[in-house]
Amino acid sequence: MIGRQFLFAAVAMSAVMPLAAQDVTSVTLFNSGTVLVRRTLPIALPAGASVQRVALGEFDPASLAALDAGVAITRIDASGGPSEDALLRRSVGDTFQIEQSDSRPVRRARLVSMDPERWEWLDAGIVFGRPGRIVWPAALVPPEAVADVAVQSDRARRGLKVMYQTSGASWGATYRIFLGADARIEGNASLIGGTLDLKDAEVQLLAGDVGRVAAAPSAMMLGERFASKAQGYAGADIATSESVGDIHLYSLPEHVNFVPGTQTVVPLFASTPLHAERRLTLSGALQYYGGLNPEAEERPIPVDVAYRMDRKMGTAFGDLALPAGGVTVFDEDRAGRVQIIGQGSIGHTAAGEELIVSTGTAFDVTARRVQTDYNVSRIGNPLRSTAIAAYRVTLQNAKDSAVTVEVREDHGGDWSVLESSVPAEKRSSTRTVFNVAVPAHGSAVLTYRLRVVW
Repeated sequence: MIGRQFLFAAVAMSAVMPLAAQDVTSVTLFNSGTVLVRRTLPIALPAGASVQRVALGEFDPASLAALDAGVAITRIDASGGPSEDALLRRSVGDTFQIEQSDSRPVRRARLVSMDPERWEWLDAGIVFGRPGRIVWPAALVPPEAVADVAVQSDRARRGLKVMYQTSGASWGATYRIFLGADARIEGNASLIGGTLDLKDAEVQLLAGDVGRVAAAPSAMMLGERFASKAQGYAGADIATSESVGDIHLYSLPEHVNFVPGTQTVVPLFASTPLHAERRLTLSGALQYYGGLNPEAEERPIPVDVAYRMDRKMGTAFGDLALPAGGVTVFDEDRAGRVQIIGQGSIGHTAAGEELIVSTGTAFDVTARRVQTDYNVSRIGNPLRSTAIAAYRVTLQNAKDSAVTVEVREDHGGDWSVLESSVPAEKRSSTRTVFNVAVPAHGSAVLTYRLRVVW
């Protein structure tokens, strides 16, 4: 018992021992919740074979690897956490104090075996099952999950450099776009600490898809969800970014303390000027696949709002690699107050790639569409259907300035525009658009005729 108590006490002390300056804890956060940790454990590692008990918290034992040449990990025995069952399995043969009830005295019993659980009373015989409430010595209960790691080292070392994966922490990007004369974009990264408990860690944020591997059986359990406590970022610097393979990494300029349940917000890049072009679009009458059906009534169609931003390489905005995230668009009202005018999201956007943010539907620009003609014929062998339909789209603009609405028709297969009141622009084999100018406080009408074969 004394030796085991000392061992657990050493584990608890090692969790708070300061690392050498060159042994920086390094953490890579994934959007998915995966965390890659690189750190040096303050262990006096002897030459040859040894078994080290380490406290890493909840982690995937299959991912644990030594980072020093000359050091190999030959076996890992890990418990899922400091649960009573896991601790008992480590304590077979030990003697404990057992409380049976408030009115009966505390007795001592030795744990004989597990599966089934058997106990030997020191003043009686053996019983099956838990004989009462176990009174655990504090030194036997580690503050976090522990693992026994068998290590082979070519020489004595002052620490064990390891890498492992865990979960429970993640990050996400958010953006603010300000319109108007001082149009600009700002980007932040939100670090969700979750169950991660690490001090003074350098942090990299991974953006991109690294794929997945089949999960090996593991005792690792996801930690409970904590209420988020946001904390600001005091550093004046911003993250730096780089490409590694086919992913993108953002390295934070200052170290971070990960405390379970906290959220840290850091800038991804400095506020950057941009030019945003508002686009108003109206979806078409066609289904992308299948045939063309008759429609009985005129109906309102929402006008979608999006903002397009050109990002030429060699410009401050164009050279930014933007990880996927949520976007909020702001503009000023007549009194100069900043207001939210739209919200949307973007996917991972490489440097030089244009940015389009869809933010909802227009309030002052409305549209109605009605099918004015329809006929269908079925001929051929095999039998095919050909439909010809005509449409009228009426656009209303209540704004003080003229707008242009892009009316789209998207369809896969054999189809064409036969005629239209506004020139049809064929963008691809599946998309044709009509750019309809609508005057301020006025209306415009678009008519067109389609042929669809299926």
